[in-house]
Amino acid sequence: MAANRVFSCIKKSWQSIAMGWDSISSIVARLLAAYPIQSLILSILIIIGLSSGLVHLRLEQDIRKSFSPENSVAGYETRVWLEYYNLSIYPERAFCMFNGIDENTNVLSEKGLEEIYRVDKVLSAAVNYRKEINDSRECEPLCDLNGPFHLLVKEIRNPSSNNTGIIKFPDYPYEGMNVFLGLHLSNLDVIPPNNTLSSKTVLLWYFSKSKTKEGKQQFRDAIEYLFKISKESTSEFKTVKFTIFSDIIANREMIRGAIEATTLMTIGFFLLLTQVIIVIVRLSSFKMAAYLVATSLITPIASTVASFGLMCWFGYPTFSIQCVTPFLALGIGVDDAFILLHRWKHHITIGDKKRRLEQVIIDVGPSITITSLTNIIAFGIGFLTPTPQMSLFCLTASIALFLDYIFTYTILAPVVFLCDDPKYQPVDKSTLSKADNFLLKYSKFICSLKGRLLCGIVLIVMYAFTTYGVITMKTSFEPAKAFPSNSKLVDALENIKPVFDTYFPITIIVNKPPNITNHAEYQHFYSLLNELEHVQGIRGNNRSLNFLPQYEKSDRKIHALTSWIHGQKYEPSYDNLKFWLEQIGNPPLAKFESGNDKNVTAFRMTLLGEGMSEWAERARVMHQVRTILTNDQTFNATLFDCDSAILSIITTVGQDLIGSIAVTVICMALVCMVFVANINAVVIITSIIASICFVLVGGLSWWGADLDPVVQVDVLLATGFSVDYTAHVAYNFFRATGTPQERVLTSLAEMAEPMFEAGLSTFLCMLPLIFVPTYAIVCFAKTVFLVVAIGLLHGLFILPVILGVFSSDSSIEMKSLPTTDQPLVFVPTKEEVQ
Repeated sequence: MAANRVFSCIKKSWQSIAMGWDSISSIVARLLAAYPIQSLILSILIIIGLSSGLVHLRLEQDIRKSFSPENSVAGYETRVWLEYYNLSIYPERAFCMFNGIDENTNVLSEKGLEEIYRVDKVLSAAVNYRKEINDSRECEPLCDLNGPFHLLVKEIRNPSSNNTGIIKFPDYPYEGMNVFLGLHLSNLDVIPPNNTLSSKTVLLWYFSKSKTKEGKQQFRDAIEYLFKISKESTSEFKTVKFTIFSDIIANREMIRGAIEATTLMTIGFFLLLTQVIIVIVRLSSFKMAAYLVATSLITPIASTVASFGLMCWFGYPTFSIQCVTPFLALGIGVDDAFILLHRWKHHITIGDKKRRLEQVIIDVGPSITITSLTNIIAFGIGFLTPTPQMSLFCLTASIALFLDYIFTYTILAPVVFLCDDPKYQPVDKSTLSKADNFLLKYSKFICSLKGRLLCGIVLIVMYAFTTYGVITMKTSFEPAKAFPSNSKLVDALENIKPVFDTYFPITIIVNKPPNITNHAEYQHFYSLLNELEHVQGIRGNNRSLNFLPQYEKSDRKIHALTSWIHGQKYEPSYDNLKFWLEQIGNPPLAKFESGNDKNVTAFRMTLLGEGMSEWAERARVMHQVRTILTNDQTFNATLFDCDSAILSIITTVGQDLIGSIAVTVICMALVCMVFVANINAVVIITSIIASICFVLVGGLSWWGADLDPVVQVDVLLATGFSVDYTAHVAYNFFRATGTPQERVLTSLAEMAEPMFEAGLSTFLCMLPLIFVPTYAIVCFAKTVFLVVAIGLLHGLFILPVILGVFSSDSSIEMKSLPTTDQPLVFVPTKEEVQ
């Protein structure tokens, strides 16, 4: 009894909400009918005011900022790294990969070295630029990154050298020290009898602070020049072929991909325009069709422009991925126009235009609100993703869809009201059409045993393939996905993989150096280093690049020479570290307190990984290293990887996806609960939404997508789309009366055509994106295609079958289509309210 009273209260509350919504819709409709011109003018002024913010448009071209928020762990690690090197901003970087022209070519031959140095000379001149003779170079303090390679070349070109034969790659003995070559060569062979050194690849690194306008331009000109040469098939390079990667080119290539996408999507616009014209001509008089077509398209476009303007007013940057927002809003926005125009035509028998508009707004209010609100919420949840470019893309789209929802009432509805042609009469449908006959037979099949068996088979097969796709989906993300696949940058990132598989550097900044005079503390430091070297994927056996052992070896020699004076036992200390660093070229291995060369405030060491060409493996290793450093704060050590922002996302993307989908589905259920006054309908709708999301993820896996931040955001957006194919059919089913077959027929007669038109419009608008050679954009297009196909399958087949199964059965035969003119909103009677 108590449960019944609770359910009764909930039902009455829902009914009250429905009645309240009808009252609000009625008031809105009367205002629009009374002041249509004023509504249009006010809306236009709002659009102009918001759009004026575009004067502050700022296109973000820094690829790192598109992946890493300032307040993230990766952001903190970057700030620590910059502070260590006394840098204010992250320097512009580039690397050049040199490979032999064929498999038998030795890039360390004299001809190969000449061609390598031709490239090195161009970039070295750029990074060593200084405006005034007393100014620091643009590359400082990272000018000697290629020092080990230059020392090796000096050895190769020295005819009197006798050290080449004793090189044990990756170490090269030089003046009593081991110089590490693993960051420049993926392999090194010594060929007898002359001990000739041979390698298939060489990798050189360059950094520029670009602190001056001239220095920045020098570096960019050098990059542009070399990138152009690397793309030419008739190159002057006959021994080596090289590829170059730089942030400058990466940013430009991302923008190129966005321009290609925008260009292709104009084709989608014309495909959509064709469909809109065909649909609206069928729903209105020919002479008014042009106004309605223009308004249906301009409304979402104006909403998007206003959304971008509002984002600019708030100071947000614009990323290249946001180029698809106008077309996305267009593909979704015209759906509301279709629903509104269908209902306007449906109520053509109402002679009073004001009363007709009122009835239309009451009918379509929940329909438009449900679709708009769910999409707005889905994009809003996407704003919470940690990747800035995807986050701002979602926020911009969410605002655009919200504005489009408002302008559908304040612009589209008044235009429909003003463009009504009193002479227009639709085709008489007193007899059943072919479509009606098909729906009649189809609804009978849906409720039959054959239909239910077919539905069961479809679900079993679909879930089997989906489960396999989800299980085998690879968790990864690579920067190459942000560039067009035909970009030379993709080749550069591919060519560097053998080097990363052999030796990959992971920088560790020790911000509180151990007191090496204190034996216990010194041992604790080496215990921590040993724990780091035992992480799977990190080379152990003291393979890390830690300067302390070599310094201690030199310091012992100094002590041995002077021990006859003081006669003390050797104790390690930092007293001679400054002198030792100066003797080896003063590399930035340690920082000292100002004015005190014996007090070390921080130092740098490097862990060496292997098998790091796979980003998922890198992400796992980085996570484990970061965890160890977090658990042991004795030395306040932090890692640094220039790609750690992406790697951090990879480690959590699976959990984030599940959590985000769960939150989104719950929000969708709450929205449906407000507008659909039936708890059974809400449960079924929520289950179908979850099913669509599950099948979508598996489908993306089969279509070649990885589990990454792009897919995460795409699936969230698709969750909002999925409501379009479920809520309306379920709602119309539960508010209809009769046998299950009659109720299925009623719901499909109401929503099948608008749903198909909406799916087709979204499909046509996004179709050209499949030809864009950029993973992030293509993946978005694939998501849209799949959610349209999966959504229509669920909404027009699986959902009606489930609704028929869980409804009371009756065997009443149907001779004709129902002709009841029921509104889309549940309006309870006085007795039901009481």
